[in-house]
Amino acid sequence: DTWLHAEETLELPLSGLQLPARGPPHTELLDLDPLPLAALGKQQYMELYRGRFTHFNPIQTQAFHTLFHTDESVLLGAPTGSGKTISSELAMMRLWEAHPGDKAIYIAPLKALVRERMNDWGKGLCKRLGKRIVELTGDYTPDLAALLSADIIIATPEKWDGISRNWQSRGYVKKV
Repeated sequence: DTWLHAEETLELPLSGLQLPARGPPHTELLDLDPLPLAALGKQQYMELYRGRFTHFNPIQTQAFHTLFHTDESVLLGAPTGSGKTISSELAMMRLWEAHPGDKAIYIAPLKALVRERMNDWGKGLCKRLGKRIVELTGDYTPDLAALLSADIIIATPEKWDGISRNWQSRGYVKKV
């Protein structure tokens, strides 16, 4: 390359250059038999999906044990329409079974996606399981009583960032 008005050239030897170690590769999608809804073990949970599908998809099947039977953290990156929302529901079911009274936080990148989750879960998951849901966006900030009583808080990243910065003084944030 040449640069306008460049007056010097400096050669950099790369023989002693140390590159950072490469991170582990992504997890390969295994060729597993799809798990049936019966893997949920509770009729109440199975009813949420009856009529929509009979078996979990490959991504949900592979992550099922970790999401539904452990408290391990999971970062699930997958294309749109690949089952990430149902995977998050599996993790919430685990939370409610293993840690009653704790809250689930669902972060959606856009207010429109927050509204979509509010509508879908308000009519389905929350109604059927008797869970309370609350929206936390720039358009809507619930009162403290609503936040304290909510089982699921759906928020935009900006709003959750503002709320969680002072987590030590906010009891509802400690229950996440």
